[in-house]
Amino acid sequence: MREVIIDTNDREASCLSEGKFASVFAQCPDAMIIASLADGHIMDANAAFVERTGLTLDEVIGKTPTQLDLWAVPGIGPKVLQQLQTGNIHNLEIPFRRKNGETFSGLMSAQPFDQSSTPAVLVIVRDITQRKQAQQQLQLSEEKFAKAFHASPDGLAITRQQDGMLLEVNEGFCRITGYSEAYCLEHSTFDLGVWVDLGDRSRLIEQLKRHGSVRDFRARLRNVDGSIRLCELSSHPIVIAGDDCLLTIARDITESRQMQEKLHLAATVFESTAQPRACSLPTPTSASMPSTVPSLRLPATARAKPSARHLACSPQASMTARSMPQCGINLQPMATGRARSATDARTASSTQAG
Repeated sequence: MREVIIDTNDREASCLSEGKFASVFAQCPDAMIIASLADGHIMDANAAFVERTGLTLDEVIGKTPTQLDLWAVPGIGPKVLQQLQTGNIHNLEIPFRRKNGETFSGLMSAQPFDQSSTPAVLVIVRDITQRKQAQQQLQLSEEKFAKAFHASPDGLAITRQQDGMLLEVNEGFCRITGYSEAYCLEHSTFDLGVWVDLGDRSRLIEQLKRHGSVRDFRARLRNVDGSIRLCELSSHPIVIAGDDCLLTIARDITESRQMQEKLHLAATVFESTAQPRACSLPTPTSASMPSTVPSLRLPATARAKPSARHLACSPQASMTARSMPQCGINLQPMATGRARSATDARTASSTQAG
């Protein structure tokens, strides 16, 4: 009786185990097949396998993966089967082919077992196509970043925010600081003494925390030869391996700043030397004027419209004529000529009257 009870319990446990396995086999999102260990023909396949390959269950039962053209790599089927006859396979990356000819990347694991006293193998294939594509895009992005990072004429550096340790630098940064790339990657910015004023770094970190990024932050950086370079810094926070880091771009504006100062100085000098000089007439003073000005009695017509002779003979006209040459204008010949013309006209009138 005891033996019967034990046998019954074993069968129930076996049925329960088979029921659990069947449930997992049917519901598993990964493609699963049960194949003969002797020749590799497929004995069963789950819904995920049908979905991944595009084949129906009737099309796959009794055929090998090679006959179904599932291997995207020619001749790999027999090698996989040979390996399974001597051991297990764990996470082997293999390209597979769908019924429509498309390929996908699969991560295959296989474990031999007995199926109703028949040596069999359970094969599980996980579709990692999207993960592979994401990895390829990430790798491409990293390659693009690396090319842009090292090709930039500006100085670029990736530093750890906590201690200023240099994780990556480009040729532009080495040119500004004067240190080699290998030497930079073994030291921090504090070790190199790059910051002329450490307060500049503190202010930059403070602005990063307040605004999230920093652009056109002017700071003086020290070269290994002791020279000081004026740079405009732009910095952005990034996370690398869980550490808070900074990607900093340094643009050397030392020469352009010096050129601007020279141009400003030249413009200032030009403006100061190009101011026009006004031509001013001296104002008569009491010292230059006679103490008494003779009173001239002129005819009514003359008083109404002074003649050139009267103007030429007046003390004011004489004084003005003497002072005008300072401005490059001589009025004496003009006044003398006008007076002579007036005299000649009166002489001619007297002759005609006589």
